Amino acid sequence: MANPDHVAAVSAGKSALEEWRAANPGQQLDLRAADLSGRDLAGVDLRDADLRGASLADCRLTRANLSRCDLRSADLTGSDLYGASLASAQMATTILRNTNLFWADLKQANMHEAVLQWSRLNRASFLNTDLTDADCSQVTAIEVDLRSANLTNSNWQGANLNGADVSRAIMLGADFTAAKIRDSMWIMTDLRGANFNGASLHRCDMTMGKWDDTTNFPPGFDPNFIENRVDDY
Repeated sequence: MANPDHVAAVSAGKSALEEWRAANPGQQLDLRAADLSGRDLAGVDLRDADLRGASLADCRLTRANLSRCDLRSADLTGSDLYGASLASAQMATTILRNTNLFWADLKQANMHEAVLQWSRLNRASFLNTDLTDADCSQVTAIEVDLRSANLTNSNWQGANLNGADVSRAIMLGADFTAAKIRDSMWIMTDLRGANFNGASLHRCDMTMGKWDDTTNFPPGFDPNFIENRVDDY
């Protein structure tokens, strides 16, 4: 369970937490299973905190530092994480449904089986992130950075990936049914077993990508041809 003093320091806001950190240098915040839902935690420094199973639903976490946090099984449903840092965070089975992740930094995070359904990921960075078996259905991810990410068996049904860069990503068995994918970079991406049934694919550069008979492209789509067309997002 969470340390009550740590919960109080975080709940008091950014300035109070800064004072606590100054008085307790190097001490890890123990916020396991804490109920922090609905708090205004904009700009707070929560790096390295243990937030396993914590509730952060409907929180304001804009530009907060959550790098290297342990957020496994935490609930961030409906939270605003605009510009937040979650780099190298442990986020397996984390619930991020309907969150705002515009410009968020999630580089090298472990997001195995995370739930991001209906979230907004525009221009967020998932560079080298583990998104295996994650549920990213219905997300808006315009100009998202998914380079070198592992998306094996992830669900992107109905997602908007216009302008995305997924170069060198692993997409084995990923599901892009009915997704919108335009003006995007898929260079050297592994698409074996991926499903694009009903997807809108236009002007996608799949140079040096990997696909085979298990890859399900929409009828008439040629991954070797880059369409000379630019559509509005």
